[in-house]
Amino acid sequence: MRILHWSVILSASSFSAAFVRSRASSSSSSSIALSHSSSSSSSRTAEMNDIADIAKARTAISQAIAVGAPAYNRGDVRGCAEVYQETARGMIDSRLDIPASLRDRLKSEVDDGITDTTDFNDKAWALRRVFDSILEYQPPIVPRDSSLATELTMEPFTPAQLGEARNVMDSVMGGVSQGGWIPDAKTFFGETSLRNNGGFASVRWRFPNAQNWSYAKGIYIRGLKHTDPQTHTFRIILKDAMCERVRLANFKAIFSNPENSAEGPLLIPFDAFDKMEQMGRPMQGSPAFNPSTVTEIGIMAIKPSVVGAFQLEFDDWGLYM
Repeated sequence: MRILHWSVILSASSFSAAFVRSRASSSSSSSIALSHSSSSSSSRTAEMNDIADIAKARTAISQAIAVGAPAYNRGDVRGCAEVYQETARGMIDSRLDIPASLRDRLKSEVDDGITDTTDFNDKAWALRRVFDSILEYQPPIVPRDSSLATELTMEPFTPAQLGEARNVMDSVMGGVSQGGWIPDAKTFFGETSLRNNGGFASVRWRFPNAQNWSYAKGIYIRGLKHTDPQTHTFRIILKDAMCERVRLANFKAIFSNPENSAEGPLLIPFDAFDKMEQMGRPMQGSPAFNPSTVTEIGIMAIKPSVVGAFQLEFDDWGLYM
């Protein structure tokens, strides 16, 4: 288990030390910037509200870490746990619109509460893991209005172009997740497991020769449906020639179909693949994805949004111009 050295992440200047012990003070402090955005019938306004709520949650979490982490490192583990608990309670009470899976995990910890018999170290760890998931959350790309399809040119991938799919599971890291691909049904299925620090399953198509997709704007998926639409998100994986020079490097974009409607296409622009990753960690200063030298494409299911059984299917996919 890695030691918590969170104090180096953020400054504690925005919070007072009184936050650590005072429930009343912490409740008001944790409500900073937590007022819930008013709803709107406009989907664009709703999307903006979702983004704003995530930003508010991240602000509250950053402030809590700035106080709780130094407390933990001084040996005040209970103080750290209480700071995190009150921040989590403030986020739940303020009804911030955060992903359902993260909200449920947060609410579970809040409902468990803190008593004199609580294992404060476990509590601090449990809340910090949820906080980290919220800090790392990226809103998925979702299907667009079906009328857009008439304005686009779509070039479907062909079996000859993609070749045979291969499974890449977390077994490369000691995990036990399973998955597979049914070509005729265009279905990706499996089960992710957290055992042995695992948690992902993927299917990949590797091109024998680099593909030049620079004439296209991005990748489309049409007729997308999947399990647990309000919680599950998936990733498109791309590799270019530069990734081949860096071990275990690739680009990813997150997508989902929260309404499970098959009417509109999912459009993933190449601009969305803006950060190279190595084993899931962003590589600072790396070049953006180069669509003129594509060497691999894949689909991934990964924790924390997909834990357990999953299935994703679609009618067709390819490039859009």
